[in-house]
Amino acid sequence: MAIVTTKELMGRKVVGGKKLKKIGKVRRFVFHPSEKRVVGLTIKRPDVALMFHRKDLFVSLNGFEIDEEGRLVVSEAPEATDKGACKALGVDWDQCVLWVGMPIMTAKGDFLGYVDEVAFDRETGEISHVKTENGAANDVLLGKFKIPGNYIKGFRRGQGMALSHMGEFGEEEEDAEVERGAILVADRTVELASEGGVAEKAGKATAVVTDKAKKGAGKAKAVAAEKVEKARPVAKRAAEMTGDAVNKGAFAAGKQIGKTKGMFSAFKEEFEKASKGESE
Repeated sequence: MAIVTTKELMGRKVVGGKKLKKIGKVRRFVFHPSEKRVVGLTIKRPDVALMFHRKDLFVSLNGFEIDEEGRLVVSEAPEATDKGACKALGVDWDQCVLWVGMPIMTAKGDFLGYVDEVAFDRETGEISHVKTENGAANDVLLGKFKIPGNYIKGFRRGQGMALSHMGEFGEEEEDAEVERGAILVADRTVELASEGGVAEKAGKATAVVTDKAKKGAGKAKAVAAEKVEKARPVAKRAAEMTGDAVNKGAFAAGKQIGKTKGMFSAFKEEFEKASKGESE
């Protein structure tokens, strides 16, 4: 099992055709509508003559290889890109989801941060784990979580917080209809130890003080308990405050990702031009 992460692949150069002409760079990661797995990537293609915008290209997870230089080499097979890829994958493009930036919540409504990075199997797309972030200020309080794949249930519409919408080219749409959604995780996820947050540090301090208490420092035990109690409400308040400030431009699920349908192009022609050295 070869595990890669969204951050490792983000921004990688993408080439294709017999002469491996440049296509663009990795822009986003597309997830299955109902299953917790990556199905492909969207590629940001350079504008023509720096003026005319070219729409993103969708490449399925099995539609490319990574060469020795770290570039993504896209297959010329019709099932590797765009509509052909969706048909081969058996997915409805309009229903696919972009996880990175999504809020993470439990069924009970606990907010645990946003999806910062996703690790997945290079071959199957199955999710290995997800790392969270809460914004610089709140990361200090809450820390960062690493959520194992077996804790993750998947994306849920109609549950969670109001999310910002993205238009066809990634611009936020001010007049878009408000929808709700979140990445749903098991309730036990709240018990995971955070990395470097105030709560964790308070816990470590408690362990040290408790050890001293056992050796005779009677007051230390009370101090340790007080630290833990103080850390809990601080972390909880931070989560609630952060929950009201979803990252703009993070949501592109359902009908929103459907607005990028126009990105499907005659990719076969692009490859033919590239192989003949005619590509722009």
